[in-house]
Amino acid sequence: MDTNDDIDLSRLIARILRHKILAVVTAILCFIGVFAYAKLASRFYETTTKFVYQSSTKQTGNLSALAALAGISMGGGSDDGSAYMEDIIKSTDFLLQFTNREWLIADTNKTSDTLTPVTLEEFWKIELDSTEVNREKILQSIIINKILKKKYIKYEQDKKTGIISLITVFEDPKLAYDFNAAMFEELNNTLLHKMRFKASENRKFIEERLDEIKSDLRRSEEILLRFKQQNRSWNDPSIQLQESRLLRDVTINQELALQLQKQYELAKIEEAKDMPLLDVIESPRRALDYSKPRPKVILAAGAFGGIVLGLLVALGFDLWRTEKKTLMELVQKAQRELS
Repeated sequence: MDTNDDIDLSRLIARILRHKILAVVTAILCFIGVFAYAKLASRFYETTTKFVYQSSTKQTGNLSALAALAGISMGGGSDDGSAYMEDIIKSTDFLLQFTNREWLIADTNKTSDTLTPVTLEEFWKIELDSTEVNREKILQSIIINKILKKKYIKYEQDKKTGIISLITVFEDPKLAYDFNAAMFEELNNTLLHKMRFKASENRKFIEERLDEIKSDLRRSEEILLRFKQQNRSWNDPSIQLQESRLLRDVTINQELALQLQKQYELAKIEEAKDMPLLDVIESPRRALDYSKPRPKVILAAGAFGGIVLGLLVALGFDLWRTEKKTLMELVQKAQRELS
């Protein structure tokens, strides 16, 4: 078994060596092509902001303390906005804010005037007929699809630490930095708006419920007052029982009104808060060098791929010639038999 394997391997090597020049030429051409790609391919620059989302447990620490003093339990749950943060930054409504914005470009190869801001349409040289119906919407769709499909923005989160990385990758270092900073700011504003809206809705609900309870309390107090005025005798057990029930209604409404009043004050504090929801761990920095393509990795892969391709081409060429020779012999043999 081993002998046959050695024989087959030696034959394989012999077949390749018969066309070693073809193998070498193929490998060299492959390497030249990869080298040209590494030199001519667009260079991308990367900027990253690392931050953590301040969950409701963190951002309401003081509020929870106030609630505890007021006799209210805030509960242990938290609304972790990081669960839907990636959906926000990759949503059409969010990215629409950047489609028409103008940016300064640092690379003189991309623009002749680095002091004049350009839109992404001008930067990417997107050609669209000016007479096109709904041109603005079509252009916005093209830009958003390009950003998402070519991964100009990335969202990563460390499951252990909870640290979130907002990454922007563009063909210009300043654009990558400015786009990253703009996205972070808008993301924080969007989350803050959502939290304020939720706090506002919560405050309105408590306010409406508090008005209802206060109305019920006034009604139960008036009923109790009239009952006492009409029933001065304390000897009748049925009267005492009825009075106890009325007192219980008043006590329950008083307790509900007190608790809702406390929650209402806390809800107003929550609604009035104006604090960032994203705590920056690592600020964005302007890239000093491009992140891709990586010439060393590309050239190494090109050299290895070129060698493998050269060997396969040489082997395939030899097999083709062998099969062609065999076929020609069979044809000649058939012709001799027929003649």
